[in-house]
Amino acid sequence: MNNFNISPDKQNALLKMAAQKLGKDPEELKSQLESGKLDSLTQNMDAKSLGQLNSLLQNPKAVETLLGNDKIRAMLGNLGNK
Repeated sequence: MNNFNISPDKQNALLKMAAQKLGKDPEELKSQLESGKLDSLTQNMDAKSLGQLNSLLQNPKAVETLLGNDKIRAMLGNLGNK
């Protein structure tokens, strides 16, 4: 699950935060993400958000750009400190 050089602690913090937001068990969410089965994660998303997510997931350069954003990097950095 480490395709973006995010430390395991930060991965776990992101996973926990996302699972809480989605009302999912963190281990279940991790399993779904690792298997690529995102249907249950996206079923309650509005069309605009789903389109944005799909565009992002299909464009590794966009993901790199997102993760290279100073604000995003600071946010990810702060997750490990909580």
